[in-house]
Amino acid sequence: MSALEEALRDELSWLLRAGVPPRGIRIAVRERLVLRLERGQLGAREVSDAMEAAVRAACRLVRELDAPDELVDMVCRAALEAVRGHGGETSRWLADAATTADAVLDELARAHREEPLWRGGTQRPRLW
Repeated sequence: MSALEEALRDELSWLLRAGVPPRGIRIAVRERLVLRLERGQLGAREVSDAMEAAVRAACRLVRELDAPDELVDMVCRAALEAVRGHGGETSRWLADAATTADAVLDELARAHREEPLWRGGTQRPRLW
C-alpha cells in the first residue's frame, strides 16, 4: 500500500464514520490529489500512481469496512476531477488516469470475484 493510498484510506474512513455527505468526500479526495500533484516533478507516471492509490483506497474501504459501493464511483470521479482541474501539463494525462482507474477496477474485480460486491466483475458501467 502506497503512502497516498494509506492516507486516503484513513481520511475516507474517518469521513465515512463522521457521516460526511458525498460532496464533502469528493472535496476531500480532490484536495488530497491536488496536493499530491503539486509536489515535485510531475509526469504521466505520477498522475497514474495517484489515480491508482485513490481507486485502491476506495475499494479497500468497500471491502474491509462495508462502505457503500457508491464510494468507489465517488472517489474515481473526484480523482479525475482533480487531474482535469489541476490544469496545465497534468490535464494532458487525464486519459491515462481514466485508463488506470479502469485497469485497477478490472484487476480488483478479478481478484475478488467470489465476494458479493465484486461478482459483477467488469460488467459495471464505465463512468468516465
